[in-house]
Amino acid sequence: MRGSIKALYLLVLSQEELKLFSVPGKELKEELERLIQKMTREIKDSKKANLERIHTAHSTAKRQQSQITSYIKQAKAELTKNNLHNIISLYNNINNSVDEYHANDLDLETDTQYYKFKAGELQRENLEEMFGCLEAEVRKSTQENLYEYVEPARSCSLKQEYEGTEKLCHFKASDKGIASICPFKEDRAFFHDKTGKDLKLIRESGRVVRSLTANTKKSDITMTSNGLVLISCPDLCCIKTFSAEGIIRKFILTEDLHPYGIGVHFDTDNIVVGLVDTWDYNVTSSSKRLLRKYSKEGEIIQTIESVSKTLTGGTKSLIVSPYKVRINQYNGDIGVINWTSWHQGNILIFTNSGAHKFTYPPKTETEFEPHDIAFNSENQTVAADAVSKLLYLLSPEGGVLRTIYSCDHTPWSLGYFGRGKLWVGESDGTITAIRYQCKDKPSK
Repeated sequence: MRGSIKALYLLVLSQEELKLFSVPGKELKEELERLIQKMTREIKDSKKANLERIHTAHSTAKRQQSQITSYIKQAKAELTKNNLHNIISLYNNINNSVDEYHANDLDLETDTQYYKFKAGELQRENLEEMFGCLEAEVRKSTQENLYEYVEPARSCSLKQEYEGTEKLCHFKASDKGIASICPFKEDRAFFHDKTGKDLKLIRESGRVVRSLTANTKKSDITMTSNGLVLISCPDLCCIKTFSAEGIIRKFILTEDLHPYGIGVHFDTDNIVVGLVDTWDYNVTSSSKRLLRKYSKEGEIIQTIESVSKTLTGGTKSLIVSPYKVRINQYNGDIGVINWTSWHQGNILIFTNSGAHKFTYPPKTETEFEPHDIAFNSENQTVAADAVSKLLYLLSPEGGVLRTIYSCDHTPWSLGYFGRGKLWVGESDGTITAIRYQCKDKPSK
């Protein structure tokens, strides 16, 4: 019996660990118990990680089901109008969505089989049969940081023209998705892509006028009234400035909080920053999720911590992960792109004094993934949604007025130049300039 136990442990111990058999029995027993505890802990951790991957695959399947349902509803509506072109386009989109849905089923099956292997329920030969597929899936689904945005599988939305919207130009700005756009002059703007390596000034012709090395991944950019570029640096817990001469320096230290979204009100040059103690979607009573307003000299003016009541009579923070902050230059309102869970979020609008005006969408079950917003002179809000790949125009009260543009790829960023002119940065690294009608035409 003792010989069998020893043979079993020899299968899992390294050469260095074999030396343990020369130590007295008591020490050997303690060391073996330590190894068993370590192996048990590793198996538990592996189970947890793979269960999370299975949950992500289920969420993707649920989102794709919702998208297919939406396409079917659109197709039924177009049938009543006898619009053959749109019906054919929707038919193709439905087929593509169904194909992607079945592909997700295969992904989920792979994840489940991998979990069973790690739990000891499959033999190694079972893993080897699917290893080629598994290796790619592990690379695709592993997330080292919740902030790292991974484009989910989505079929193309129905491309159509919208009344009152004119496409001005379209150009390639980067090989990576356009994370943020900051208008500078009528035909040019600063932008940075998802790598965060460089901050570039680009014209509508696609020509890069200037490039500065930023190395500030996960950051947001804005500009003061006198042309000083500000960029948030979450990893360094600070706000940096980029002068016209190319001088970079730290401007505001945010202590133990990480700055993400950032915006400036030109009338006062007051700076509003979205701050978190940690970037995740689990908000507790001890979590710090807030907006902080600074003067142009970098002094703290105000802290905004908005909460809402729960069904049990308690309170919870409205702000979860303030991905971006945008300022309405016409009335001082503060807009926040608030990510609340994986590929889900809402838009929070506050007054200049910090009072909560509205949340869009008002219902949490609505599928909506905002990536940027822009305000116009009518105090309307343009919202870029990654789920539908559409730009929505919201009223000053937060209701949907209409859709103004349909993107070829996921809209990641917006830059508003005034008089209805808007740059739209997409996930494929392109920028499209459009001009939309701000005021609705009076009804006849």
